[in-house]
Amino acid sequence: MSPPCCNGIVHFNHYSDEGALLAAALVDRRLTSPADVARLAAEHDVLLERTPTPSDVAGLIEWQAALTEVVDAATDAARVAALNRLLARGTSHPSISTHDGTRPHVHFRPDGVSVTRQLAAITAFGLAWFLTQRGLHRFARCAAGDCTSTFADVTRNGRQRYCSTRCANRSAVRRHRARLA
Repeated sequence: MSPPCCNGIVHFNHYSDEGALLAAALVDRRLTSPADVARLAAEHDVLLERTPTPSDVAGLIEWQAALTEVVDAATDAARVAALNRLLARGTSHPSISTHDGTRPHVHFRPDGVSVTRQLAAITAFGLAWFLTQRGLHRFARCAAGDCTSTFADVTRNGRQRYCSTRCANRSAVRRHRARLA
């Protein structure tokens, strides 16, 4: 599925797959400076409305803990409860925004909020939408025994088990060697 395009400009809907991918990246990212936050946003094509500050770094480290509760939830009920806590903390009533000359689009937060609140809204609603539409199991830890990376399974069949091809290949080699031994 390709993102909508208008006048040669690609518009991502961060409140779906992109929000879930950002959530997965945020869980695993070590944030130590505002530059780390800016890089993370740029990697996910998020136009920040403000420049990240040291307080955004602290706020996003707290937000990482809340996202981790979702990925590490033991049951679907626990995952739904963690998602509802994210939505309560990170979002507000939807509104239509036209900032920075962009075409009208929906935000699940007020305009002019901190970077922490902006990324919290994107990841909370994006992850909730993604998981309720695609399946609660699609936000997970890598199945490789030596990896704890988080991923959002955006595959067509929804059966991703590893964070990367590298981890999948390493695990396959280990299984093959174990069979030969």
